Amino acid sequence: MAAASAIALAAPFAVGHADAATTPTAAGAAPAATSYTAAQVLAGVQQNSTAANQVNSKPHINTMTRAQNVNVYQVAPGVYSYTSGMAIDTDGSDSDPDPDHQGETTWEDSNGQALGAHHVPFYVLGDDCWDEKSPCPHFFYKEHGMSGRQFALMFYNGKVIGSIFGDTQTANSQTTSDNDSRELGEASVKAAQLLGIPSSGTTGGVDNGVTVVMFSGSKWVVNGTNSNLNTNTQALVQTALDTLGASMNGGGTPPSSPPPTSPPPGGNVSYEAEAATLAGGTTVTSCAHCSGGQKLSYLGNGGTATFNNISEPAAGSHTMTVSFMSVGQARTAIVTVNGVKQTVSFPETPDYNTVVTKNVTVQLKAGTNTIQFSNPTAGAPNLDRITV
Repeated sequence: MAAASAIALAAPFAVGHADAATTPTAAGAAPAATSYTAAQVLAGVQQNSTAANQVNSKPHINTMTRAQNVNVYQVAPGVYSYTSGMAIDTDGSDSDPDPDHQGETTWEDSNGQALGAHHVPFYVLGDDCWDEKSPCPHFFYKEHGMSGRQFALMFYNGKVIGSIFGDTQTANSQTTSDNDSRELGEASVKAAQLLGIPSSGTTGGVDNGVTVVMFSGSKWVVNGTNSNLNTNTQALVQTALDTLGASMNGGGTPPSSPPPTSPPPGGNVSYEAEAATLAGGTTVTSCAHCSGGQKLSYLGNGGTATFNNISEPAAGSHTMTVSFMSVGQARTAIVTVNGVKQTVSFPETPDYNTVVTKNVTVQLKAGTNTIQFSNPTAGAPNLDRITV
């Protein structure tokens, strides 16, 4: 279902390190009292994706880009989240022209049949602990109360779907592919189709921007057959949103409006980042503490944001104030003004509740200007807005 434009949860949930699952509302039971939108829940997940809540001590691999920059966070008790790309898994009982297609999936439906990648939305996790240690330095599902057909919410580009744990990445004992169990980001043909991602096993997928939120515990295992598992899974989406939303919001109701943000210092005209022209996977996401309640995520690694029609009455040097977030590490962006590039460093910021500003000197011409943010080889900061 499409996510409505909405603000984030009022406050991040204080997450401990126990694996007691968030109390779920099973199918057929009464839903949570408060209804949360996908945008609200995703914003809360992002706010709780902090270093303090990180589960893995070694980075996972984005299965599409091969970059070792994917982390898993405990965003509420028993609920785990990561953001990566999506590669397309064609395995299972459905036939497929993908030359890597295999007829079996690690997990089966309730009748003991291999899952069908074209019928069942499922995600993929590592089959073992790549490090062969306990506890595992990487997220290993067996250490966190998870098993086959474990429910998850999957977010991408304003949409949210339900998905189940259906298959596993190559284990240490296997030599059938170049994959390994540290990878995160593979999902079935059906999951890609529901999210609007190209679903071919040979040419499909997306490099970044897919957030998977996994619910542990036996009550979040979805039962059914290949013919009805998708229906049964999607029926849990709103229940999962409401349960997780209430958990992260301390059981309270969603706030009705975002908190006010102070205008950045200096500058005359503000240009919202979500109004820029986006390409290469850059995505608009909710941000309670940003101007307009939105920001740009997944900028960099080929993703770009171009601000057109930046009007300036006089040519010369001007101060551009960039409002941004760079949680977890310092990042850089290539700022291209009317074709002229400069590399700008952005410091690490503390969390997703804090928008920071940085002044950049740019050379503008009288009239209309174009300013682009990019980074072809690494992630760039989240952008809130620029003021020139």
